[in-house]
Amino acid sequence: MRARAVLEWRISGRTRQANALVTGIGATRRILLTDTLISALSEEEVEALVAHEFGHCALHHVAKRLILQGLVFSVIFFCLNFAVHNGLVWYAGENLGWADLNLLPGLFLYWTCGRAYGTFITGALSRKQEKAADLYSWKLVGRVEPFVTGMRKLSDLNLIVFDKGSEWRYMHPPTADRIAAAEEFRKAHGGTIASAEPTFATGSTSNQEKPQ
Repeated sequence: MRARAVLEWRISGRTRQANALVTGIGATRRILLTDTLISALSEEEVEALVAHEFGHCALHHVAKRLILQGLVFSVIFFCLNFAVHNGLVWYAGENLGWADLNLLPGLFLYWTCGRAYGTFITGALSRKQEKAADLYSWKLVGRVEPFVTGMRKLSDLNLIVFDKGSEWRYMHPPTADRIAAAEEFRKAHGGTIASAEPTFATGSTSNQEKPQ
């Protein structure tokens, strides 16, 4: 896998929340760790969460999510265009097409509905990807304990708690479910998981982008 750098994202001056994420694709890809995460978690816990981000990189999750979002937007705009040219938008005049400003209220309503359904689709993919990255982390590190304790600390820091019934509103599965899945994975493998070192290539970085 390739990424430009693993960087520290300093946000402690304005929030206590902690996070780790992958941004960019290809040569622009970076892994960001907030300073709140680095200071609150042990080295083993940080390693487990970085391994989770490696999973996103290795499985090309960002690119896949962008492709899906592009498809969703294309479908929404196709439906909007069909509605405009077939007189299905309220208050629109005749034969003016997209030049009719009276389209705006109806288009806004259709866009809002389409975007809401699109969010359900992209959210479902995101939650599936998070589970796959979790599994990648457990296999790469070779044990689940640092992941479990790290997730519990993140939950306490971020003060975000939700259950299975409301997960459709979020891009991540419930933390309790992720921890339970880790415990099940550990039990299924008898507490022993063969780990493997990743091949992680980083590009050159400037003084302003010094890897942490």
